[in-house]
Amino acid sequence: MENLCAPMAPRPAVEPALVTRAQHALCIILIATTLAACGPPPARSAPDLSLLTPDLTAGPPLGGAMGFYVPTCLFRSDPGCVHLIFAIGEITPDTSIQFAAFTDTLENALGGYTGRWGVILDSPGGDVASALKLGSTFRTAGWDTVVGLDYPIAGQWRTARCTSACVYTFAGGPVRLILKDNALAVHQFTEGTRLLNVAQVQYLTAQIAVYLTTMGVSPDLQTVAGLTLPNELTPLTIRDALALGVATRGA
Repeated sequence: MENLCAPMAPRPAVEPALVTRAQHALCIILIATTLAACGPPPARSAPDLSLLTPDLTAGPPLGGAMGFYVPTCLFRSDPGCVHLIFAIGEITPDTSIQFAAFTDTLENALGGYTGRWGVILDSPGGDVASALKLGSTFRTAGWDTVVGLDYPIAGQWRTARCTSACVYTFAGGPVRLILKDNALAVHQFTEGTRLLNVAQVQYLTAQIAVYLTTMGVSPDLQTVAGLTLPNELTPLTIRDALALGVATRGA
């Protein structure tokens, strides 16, 4: 799905407002990263994504566990349809298993995959371990990731936003496209109502660090997340996400 986005513009100087400790850390990190910024990639054509609509015939995702949905254009032989699916809802311990079942069903329905495929993520986060596993599946299977797309659902328009643990899943995409500022946001991880002891916190923190390194994302992302309280969010602009390596391309 590398042809889905516009060329990445040169990164200007970073001047975020220093409102919280996390934003202060993000400012320092981005200034250092910007100094090492590289030139823009070659220009690529970008198909129109504005008419993509999830097919909710399997049941609408109304604030529940993550579901996977094809666009309504996929089986209409629409020449303008692109190879994208929607992942909408909260990441649960079973999400990676459900994604595997969904892709098996989709492959059988299509008679096999051709070209690159991507996932539009719209999720408030959820189970951290499952988010890491799902992101690893995306990387292994070559599923690119997209956030910031406006799309219609249940008669209303919404923006696909990926926050909390979902950001780690987003990082699994080989190509990671962010279309709008603040479509990604991070904070300290929690495990729902379950309290983690010190050893568990250290182990999960190490898992996240190894995962981010493997995915080519700056470990500074974890610093920003760690300085943001669980009941708050530090949003990332397109510029932030590119500088940290969370996204590989922006609108």
